[in-house]
Amino acid sequence: MKIYLAGPDVFRPDVLTWAESARETCCQYGYEPLIPIDHGETDASKIFQANLDLIRKAQIVVANLNPFRGAEPDSGTCFELGYALALGKKTCGYVENVDLPLNLMLAVPSLIVEGGLAECLKQLRSGIKETSAPAATLPENPLIRKTIEAAIRYLHWVADGKVTDGHAVATVAEQYKVREETVRAWIDAWSGISLASNADYQPDDIIRQMKISGRQYRSL
Repeated sequence: MKIYLAGPDVFRPDVLTWAESARETCCQYGYEPLIPIDHGETDASKIFQANLDLIRKAQIVVANLNPFRGAEPDSGTCFELGYALALGKKTCGYVENVDLPLNLMLAVPSLIVEGGLAECLKQLRSGIKETSAPAATLPENPLIRKTIEAAIRYLHWVADGKVTDGHAVATVAEQYKVREETVRAWIDAWSGISLASNADYQPDDIIRQMKISGRQYRSL
């Protein structure tokens, strides 16, 4: 599973050493890290677009939310979390236990872990989820599974930038008449499962398939 590492760590003087350590920690917990310095861009506008591309490729955004240049987390990191949430990505943040409260706009949607990157990934790997969220399991009924795969394919195309939808999870939830938490559980359940590429399809085909499958799902 790919995770994007957000945070002010890219400004560290020892950023290359930190990045290598972060990669080892991520691999230890079974995650593939995507780090902002990976793309190698140096121009501001290109860095911005390259970071967004990495977020779209990730299933989870893990953020260092320790105070940076003030009492609140790094502003760029906050933007990246908001962008990830708009795409329906799972988000998780970590802070050192220094008794500094976080803004509710970060604390409510994201799992907040006291500690560092390792503690954050340990919590993710242990499968801690919101108690209201359905279990991330594949449905036994093959017909239902096929309809959900159309939704997952749509979400993948959005994540890859082939389909434009700033509220992809909400769109799927509306078409399938389920809660957004249910859609996120589907994303977790299908994480790491390969789908047919549909290389010859156009964005309109993927959108149409998702909507048709949504009606089929409701009838099933």
